[in-house]
Amino acid sequence: MYKDMVSILKEGESGNIALEKFEITKYDFRAIEEGIPFGKYIRLYDKKENEVIMSDTPYEKNTNLDFCIDAHGNVLIGGLGIGMILLAIQDKKEVDSILVLEKSKDVINLISPQLPLNKKVKIIQADVFEWNPPENSLYNCIYMDIWNYISWDVFNRDMMFLHKKYESLLDREHDDNAFMDCWGEWEIKQRYEM
Repeated sequence: MYKDMVSILKEGESGNIALEKFEITKYDFRAIEEGIPFGKYIRLYDKKENEVIMSDTPYEKNTNLDFCIDAHGNVLIGGLGIGMILLAIQDKKEVDSILVLEKSKDVINLISPQLPLNKKVKIIQADVFEWNPPENSLYNCIYMDIWNYISWDVFNRDMMFLHKKYESLLDREHDDNAFMDCWGEWEIKQRYEM
């Protein structure tokens, strides 16, 4: 399902955002302890904040897999990242359109020109917390993937706010399988037994 992002994307920078390839070898003890297998990967990195925004490691793939499998109809995604989930769903026959909201112009400038996107995809610069959808917008799937870590605070503050803001845009009248989810939401609910 996932494309080889290391082959698709080239390293580069735009503003404070960098795209870097890296390799996990038998000498990378911390990565091995964290369960990252040997191999070549790519990450989106915020140089100013000194933190990884997203990568194509197995953890990222696994925690986004349910969304990629279930995506259908008209899809709204918050966060472009490296485009990994976008490329995983754009060719699905069950997906009609994909609108991606990305806050960072630097991420858009660095990533979107490198992605082999089809005509289903539209990327706009917008903050998911402030964006106002066009009137009568309805989606079958809404997925927010804007965090580089998960915590109770992220769940309680951000995810719950976004659910309240976007739930009304789900086309539940015509689609019994319409859903909204956030990256890491399941893990938080499991950890706190919700």
